[in-house]
Amino acid sequence: MSNLGNLITVLLAMIIGLIVLTLLCLLTIFLNPNVFFNPLSPNRATALAATRLARLPTDTSTPPPVATYPPTWTPSATSTPAPTKTATETRTPTPTKTDTPTSTPTFTRTPTRVVPPTFTPIPPYAFVAQSGPESENNCANIKMKYSVFGTDNEPISGFQVEYGEIGVRGSVFQTGPTEFHEFYGVTLIPGTNKGASQKSHNWFAYLIQNGQKVSKALLFSTDPLYADPRESCSNNNNNSNSNDNNSNGNDNGSGNGNDNSSCIPDPCTSEDATNIKHVVFRPQELDVRVATPTPRLNLCIPPYASFVIERTCNDCPTQADAQRLFQTVGGPRVDIYDFDRDKDGIACEDLPLGRTLQCSDFATQAQAQAAYNAAGGGNKNTDALDPDRNGIACEELP
Repeated sequence: MSNLGNLITVLLAMIIGLIVLTLLCLLTIFLNPNVFFNPLSPNRATALAATRLARLPTDTSTPPPVATYPPTWTPSATSTPAPTKTATETRTPTPTKTDTPTSTPTFTRTPTRVVPPTFTPIPPYAFVAQSGPESENNCANIKMKYSVFGTDNEPISGFQVEYGEIGVRGSVFQTGPTEFHEFYGVTLIPGTNKGASQKSHNWFAYLIQNGQKVSKALLFSTDPLYADPRESCSNNNNNSNSNDNNSNGNDNGSGNGNDNSSCIPDPCTSEDATNIKHVVFRPQELDVRVATPTPRLNLCIPPYASFVIERTCNDCPTQADAQRLFQTVGGPRVDIYDFDRDKDGIACEDLPLGRTLQCSDFATQAQAQAAYNAAGGGNKNTDALDPDRNGIACEELP
């Protein structure tokens, strides 16, 4: 009996030990599935699967056939029948009576009259230039005094005077602006320049404001600063006969410097000598001068009369004559006769362009001869001046 009990105890102990060992194995497999005694470890299953896949035969897939067309196949075009037109009934037009044609007169060509262009009148200048009463003699410098007055006859400021010698290229000068003074002065020729001071000179002067010309030019001459001693009144023998006249207050010698037929006035004493010219500029409404009523056509034909004679476009027979004179006296930079008020460089645009010279254009045969020579002589522009071709122009003129 005791032996049986011992056997059961041993069996129970063995069973419990196996159970505990089994639980330990399961716990170990759970914590480490790849343990060596796990028959179903992931590594072993992966290796077995790879081995089986390697043994399986590999199938080669064949792509399904693709239908192709012949390379030159073109579908035939199917013609579409056009819509059928319905015939329209055509009506025969009723015949119309045709009138007999009328003969057309032959066209006569009528010359087109050339109408000269019209020019917009340019308003007059706001100021006029006048000779002042204070012009005087002098034996130091040839000068110009000038004054600028307003409508109240009081000096005004903000104006300049542009001046120069007529016909001398580059002789254009400007004064400084006025500042309410009554008189201003500029030196035209210093007395130290004896070569120039012993000659008469022609000048122009006009007023400008903000760079624009606002008056016509005043043209004037100055007398020599030095008299020629050989012809001066002080050396004239008539002085010896003037003593009686001196006692009566009628001195005609060098004392008062009055001119006579045999002497030149002494600029230091003669009241007739103008060495300092006074120019006065006043508003236009104060101008009382009368314009020249009739043209003087010889003033624009060479050889020219004195340049200090005022001229207008009406004094020139043609535009070519005006243009030549305009350039001779400094144009287009200086326009002393107001031939080019629109400042386009063309003088007297409303005059006819040009014509051949006529003897009626000149006052004397000498003028006609000079123009004939200047034009080259013996050409179509001078045929009217010398019809007999003997080289003498306008022989009928005085």
